[in-house]
Amino acid sequence: MSEKKEIKALTGIRGVAACWVVMYHTWTAGNHHIPGLIGRFLLHGYLAVDLFFILSGLVMSMSYGHLFEEHWKYSDYFNLIIRRIARLWPLYIITLIITGVLSYFFEGKTFSPGLWLANFMMIQTWSIGESINGPSWSVSVEWAVYFIFPFLCFPILKMHKIIPFISAFVSFFLIILIIRIGENTGIQRKGPLDIFDPHSILPFLRCISEFVLGMICYRVVDADFALFRSKTISTIIASIAFVSLFFDGIDIFSVLVFCLLIITLANKNNALSRIMTYIPIYYLGVWSYAIYLWHRSFLFIIGDVWNGHHTVLRPLIVLIALIVVSSISYYYIERPFQKKIREMNFIFFKSSARVVNSI
Repeated sequence: MSEKKEIKALTGIRGVAACWVVMYHTWTAGNHHIPGLIGRFLLHGYLAVDLFFILSGLVMSMSYGHLFEEHWKYSDYFNLIIRRIARLWPLYIITLIITGVLSYFFEGKTFSPGLWLANFMMIQTWSIGESINGPSWSVSVEWAVYFIFPFLCFPILKMHKIIPFISAFVSFFLIILIIRIGENTGIQRKGPLDIFDPHSILPFLRCISEFVLGMICYRVVDADFALFRSKTISTIIASIAFVSLFFDGIDIFSVLVFCLLIITLANKNNALSRIMTYIPIYYLGVWSYAIYLWHRSFLFIIGDVWNGHHTVLRPLIVLIALIVVSSISYYYIERPFQKKIREMNFIFFKSSARVVNSI
């Protein structure tokens, strides 16, 4: 499997997805409501998380897959886990504490010591309890998948192509299954895949099935099929992906098209890839993790407290402020702490030098 550097278009689309999920939560909080096609598009914003999971599977395979394709050592495994802690934990903890404090002062909510501990360890969505910082439920289930990821690399990235084909079939079967089970849970949802119940295994199944699809996408990208280099095919796939987000009840189809879209974005020459690498969009992707983790705190200002008397202006101002805070926290929290943890990690695990690119 060849080693690749960052695909900037994938970073860019991650930023678009982060802003999409922020807008989804913004205009569904309080009394905010946008009618018509725009509103229909925003109400499918929960699918941004599915796009995140697929992207993670691809980028993790690109960054770390070569370490685990065949023979690997325990040091490679622990190196992976520590590097993921370095990437996720520093900002996660800060936003967790701030959101918990805001929840107390604005909503009067308190959380048990056990729930705080589970959230600190990023294991709350492992059928334990709610996420104090709501959006972090997806970080929790993805954290669980990282422990399994090395064992998936050989069969999906290296073995005969029939194995990835079977894996894709199983993944889509799981997605259909959790949709069916979710219909009977009684949990309020905006759509079939809007599944985040922390007391069940469904969020984990949602994550791992789409993460595996992302790994398969990487294998397709690495094979460099001429079909996905076609500018015409790329445009058609992007158009279908966008149009699908205006229809209800076809989430499984949207996930399929997301996979194809991500594969085509690896081609730098198509129009959408060039748009996603445009500097402002690219940096939204760089800051996307911060945007995602901070946005619950900002929702106290938009919907939970102000009750949405201004449909567009106030949320737009707060969105801009969110992006500013996210960029600052990226440079002054994420990067410095990530660097310190990885420096300590390198002392113990020299194999960190073998990583191509990390997210």
